[in-house]
Amino acid sequence: MSRADTPGTMLHVNVAMLECDTSMTLEETLLRLSALPVHLQRVGDKALAFPAQEFHIVERALLAEEVYPTVVGPLPLSTSEPSEDS
Repeated sequence: MSRADTPGTMLHVNVAMLECDTSMTLEETLLRLSALPVHLQRVGDKALAFPAQEFHIVERALLAEEVYPTVVGPLPLSTSEPSEDS
């Protein structure tokens, strides 16, 4: 096996992360987001990862539930947001 053929190793690009303060908060968040058309992946007992292009879908759903997460870093470009030209 060469160094280039490391099985089970992945490097993800353009991934958003939602971190919760407790595992119970994560469970509640998963219930809130369960009906969304997003690709959520649990990471440990207090975080979710999902494609950055789905950030605005997740953000809108949380805000609708009156959950106001702190946003860290630049906002991703969105293909689902209406442009100002439309």
